[in-house]
Amino acid sequence: MAVALSAAPAVRAAAPAGTAAPQNAAASESTANPGAASSAAPAEAPRKKPSAQKKSSAQKKPTIEELEQRIQLLERKLEAQQEASAAALQSATAAQSAATAAQASAAAAQQANTAAAQQAATAVASATAAAPAAPAGAPAQQHPVTEQGAATATVSRPQIFAGPGGFSFQSPDGANQIRFHGEFDFDGRFYNDNLTPDGSRSTWLLRRARPIVEGTFNKIFDFRFNPDFAGGKTVIQDAFVAARFNPLFVVTAGKFKEPFGLERLQYSTNNRFIELGLPSDIVPNRDLGLQVSGSYAFSTGTLLYQIGWFNGVSDGVSSDANSTPDVDNNDKKDWVARLFVQPFAKTDLAALRGLGAGAAVSYANQVGSASNTLLPTYKTETQRNFFTYATATNAAGAATANGTTIANGERLRISPQAYYYYKSFGLLSEYVDESQDVSRTLGSGSAAVKHRARLKPDSWQLMATYLVTGDDATFGTVVPKRPFAVGEPGWGAVELATRISQLKLDPATFTDTKGVVDSWFADPNTQANKATAWTVGVNWYLTQNVEWVLDYTVTRFDGGAADGKDRADESAFFTRFQVAF
Repeated sequence: MAVALSAAPAVRAAAPAGTAAPQNAAASESTANPGAASSAAPAEAPRKKPSAQKKSSAQKKPTIEELEQRIQLLERKLEAQQEASAAALQSATAAQSAATAAQASAAAAQQANTAAAQQAATAVASATAAAPAAPAGAPAQQHPVTEQGAATATVSRPQIFAGPGGFSFQSPDGANQIRFHGEFDFDGRFYNDNLTPDGSRSTWLLRRARPIVEGTFNKIFDFRFNPDFAGGKTVIQDAFVAARFNPLFVVTAGKFKEPFGLERLQYSTNNRFIELGLPSDIVPNRDLGLQVSGSYAFSTGTLLYQIGWFNGVSDGVSSDANSTPDVDNNDKKDWVARLFVQPFAKTDLAALRGLGAGAAVSYANQVGSASNTLLPTYKTETQRNFFTYATATNAAGAATANGTTIANGERLRISPQAYYYYKSFGLLSEYVDESQDVSRTLGSGSAAVKHRARLKPDSWQLMATYLVTGDDATFGTVVPKRPFAVGEPGWGAVELATRISQLKLDPATFTDTKGVVDSWFADPNTQANKATAWTVGVNWYLTQNVEWVLDYTVTRFDGGAADGKDRADESAFFTRFQVAF
């Protein structure tokens, strides 16, 4: 009964807006089901007043059969509504499936385009890395827009590249770029001698940890930011901006390598030995300054020039070693100039294309003090000090003007340099000659004696490398022809390397002034006058980005011990695990 009584309001509520609802449940039912018309009231009643008996008949309750018919009718309507709802839901599900399939298809197409662009960028990066690396100060190379990438690029969708050469993204026209690189060097130093002064213990160490960001704006302005977090401290290695107005005229400002030493200018990831040769003890490293450079392409090759005006640093160090890091340690400035030519780089003479030669020069005129001598300390490849100028100290341990050797006048460095690469063979050589005015005051008052001299230390090295796996030798990045991969036949590239280097001090460094005892500029009983190092190494380039290195070095000395004896030899094993991109 409850079901029958509630059915009529439900039917009325279902009537569309703007249509008349049935007058009662029976009328509605007769409209929907003609077979039930016998129980419906007449369409038009007589006009005379009905009797009480007729009123009683009109108010008669429906029979059980009539209620069952009404229930069946409502059940059929409910089933019809459910079928309609199910059909609509099925249609919506089908539409959603079609939309999902379309999205998947679009994503697959986009992924294919991205993969193609990445493969093209990888090929470009590999080709770039295989070529000899440009010395520091040369215009930064850009990632060109591939044809396929250019066809699909839009203003709102930058192009993204990822490969062995690093990660980058750029605007569709290539005018604006951001590039990400990095270098991670984990070293082991294991000394094979009985010399264990502080700082020369066998140890594992994090030598370099450098995330590098560089980029280009408007195809003209380049920048590079290269911090280093190794050694438990943070050092800004490079931070500069360069404006490439013309291939012959590029202006660079900031902190970067002074354009001088050949091995020093090679990217650290491309150095063939874990530690630099002895000539780098005399060569300046990174400094703050302004540089003008450019490259000239002639019919058979290229010529690079660099001219810089820098704060000036002591031999072998960067400006972060100053008492106030990255601030000049005196009021004078250094001039540096370098020319380097590859005379056959654009010829068909394959045996000569890898030849490059040049020369560098630097000049400064400066005067040091007892607390800031402006003079260097020289290290061996084992990273131990073997030469330091004389320093006098008072009872409190502070340096004193009386007895301390200082820079006092001109400093001139000259360095001829060359390399040669052909097939799997490589050769690098450089020589550095320096002349440095120094002085040392002994005594005080009228008895004081000022000892002055122009000292001329010099250094040279010769390095040879050979890739036994038949890969191409280069001044830049070695790219294995068959990179290492699990389950694949390639094992990367294996390179054998050997080097001999030497640093010799001027004999006048250890000579007394006539009639003045112990008036030398460095104590001959503790400081060696010459160091000669032999180093051999094996470099395994698993891929362009992953390298394992093993070096063994021996350094022998002339002098440096009491009574004119030679200082004890030094020897060490070095190893390195490197990831660079």
